[in-house]
Amino acid sequence: MNTFGFYILSLGFILSIYSSLLFFFGNYRNNKIMIKSATRSYYLSIIMIFISCVTLIALFLSNDFSNIYVFNHSSLDMNRALTFVAFYAGNEGSLLYILLVHAILSGLLLYFSNKKIKSSLSYSCGILSSISVFYLFVLIFFANPFEVSQLNHSDGKGINPLLRHPGMYIHPPLLMSGLASISIPFVISQGALFDSKKDNNWFGLLRIWSLISWTLLGAGLLIGAWWAYTILGWGGYWSWDPIENVGLMPWLVLTALIHSIMVEERRGMFRLWNIILVSLTFVLALLGTFINRGGPVVSVHSFAASTLGFLFLGFMIVMTSYSLFTIFYKYKNIKDSNNKIESYLSRESSFLLNNVLLVLTSLIILWGVLFPVISIIFTGTEISVSAPYFDKTAGPILLGIIILMGIGPILSWRKTTVRATISRILPSLILTIIFLVCLLILGINKFFPLISLCSIFFVLTIIIKEWVGGTKSRMTSSMNPLTAFSKMIISNRGRNGGYIVHLAILALAFGVVGTKFYDQRIDTNINISEEIAFKNYNILFENIDQEITNGNSVTKAKFSVYDEEKKFIGKIEAMHSYYPNYNQISVRSGILSNPIEDLYIIPKDFIDETNMTVRIAVNPLAWWIWASGPILLIGTLITLWPTRQRKDKKWK
Repeated sequence: MNTFGFYILSLGFILSIYSSLLFFFGNYRNNKIMIKSATRSYYLSIIMIFISCVTLIALFLSNDFSNIYVFNHSSLDMNRALTFVAFYAGNEGSLLYILLVHAILSGLLLYFSNKKIKSSLSYSCGILSSISVFYLFVLIFFANPFEVSQLNHSDGKGINPLLRHPGMYIHPPLLMSGLASISIPFVISQGALFDSKKDNNWFGLLRIWSLISWTLLGAGLLIGAWWAYTILGWGGYWSWDPIENVGLMPWLVLTALIHSIMVEERRGMFRLWNIILVSLTFVLALLGTFINRGGPVVSVHSFAASTLGFLFLGFMIVMTSYSLFTIFYKYKNIKDSNNKIESYLSRESSFLLNNVLLVLTSLIILWGVLFPVISIIFTGTEISVSAPYFDKTAGPILLGIIILMGIGPILSWRKTTVRATISRILPSLILTIIFLVCLLILGINKFFPLISLCSIFFVLTIIIKEWVGGTKSRMTSSMNPLTAFSKMIISNRGRNGGYIVHLAILALAFGVVGTKFYDQRIDTNINISEEIAFKNYNILFENIDQEITNGNSVTKAKFSVYDEEKKFIGKIEAMHSYYPNYNQISVRSGILSNPIEDLYIIPKDFIDETNMTVRIAVNPLAWWIWASGPILLIGTLITLWPTRQRKDKKWK
């Protein structure tokens, strides 16, 4: 079966090379027969890649430890449900998974694209095929997932204990899918550059695929934060680790791109800026893959150092050079039209400022990620950049972006008068001042959290005001407010879906402010039957349970939680799982959560059968961080939901 998997992968490699050459040559000669042949061979290559993935999964399920990859990431005692996690737990499998996502999304792009631009997709598909060729080249010659061991193994090493968590079924696949999917908006933009018809349908296609990539990447980052919060045992959810950052940077630039596309669709502006943004996003995604494949930047998430990092570095340099070349080569075709920004008080201006701040934040993060490498090159000493750098530099800019979230949408296109702007924000401004006074009365007087909370409240009131006004305008004597609200949302899905996404960002920011500035924690030693009073809680340590599961030792500490009046609130279970094959302990924190705060217990050390040390923390508003995920998904789905298309326009 290993030989079969390798040959199928090799066949996919040959088909991808063939389709890539024919797509480019057929596009150059405008030869429909070549393009049709290239399309069929590309679909066949997708099937070959899919069969290769199924073959590798079958090797895991059959416990074929003659396969080196299966041996390194599986064992007889491994739960079969973890097979999917083991599939992408290492370099070879994760690359095969990324290739699968890239291939499937490419096929979907080609199959479902608007007929009016499908004839112009050949150049885009040529780039997609070339990317597949690169991944297949790496898999076949440098990271073969079907390599066979010369030794006979009766059992495997098993999967990394930290990956044995429900979040691992979702976090890595979404994050890798998000990074892989960014190639789709990139090739769409390249297709638009080389489309002689200059058809306006490219805008909608670019916006849709950018939103899909943005959602996948955002969801992957958020679930990764949840995984860190529940299992890593350090009490946080975001540490500004390089791998976290290389997922965040393209997400921020994608956010800028999505807003900028709106301006191009509406005013025919920012075309050059959009091409630069989508190219930058693609290069940042490649940078993330490079760092994660053993690049020079150290991360707890990275795979072991290998030659793969330098292969991806070379590919990143080639694609960066290609992007710059196409921008210069097609500059006359993509430079902005005669439409210019007419006023600083306009939606175009606010979107442009928003984009500049988002890109600036990404560049600040990029500098922090690469600084250890730069310091080695110029000083010979590695100087690491820690969380305070990112908090102090990126934090204030992100706050400014949140404020723009409220102001930008209420400004008119082209020009808004000062008087109209003031009248639109005045009610929200008055309410925010009242809110500020209330916060000061409650004792919340730290500058940055105070400004942050007021900014969040200001944007929230603007969204509510817009919705209330829209609902009232649609209400009739026979219509209830809920029906009118639903009709208002449906009437402009793009705008109102965007507002819902903004609500998700506000919820996320609300949770970050609470956990960042107002968390409280203590480290203490506790005995069974002992009760600890902390903040508004009385925590009773009930007992310690120990059990052996599949050769692994699991130690659980159980707590009952009461309020100050001794009223029972709930139970918390925290645990250590010891994996002797890895000589590693996996920590699972105990959490009691509600919208106001989380009670968070980290089992630091089990001293004996009756005594342990714990860290007890209260994290205010943490619940809102995780609540932002479903809100974001709802908003994105509403935005992507198809509507009747207007008559197509041509680029001027």
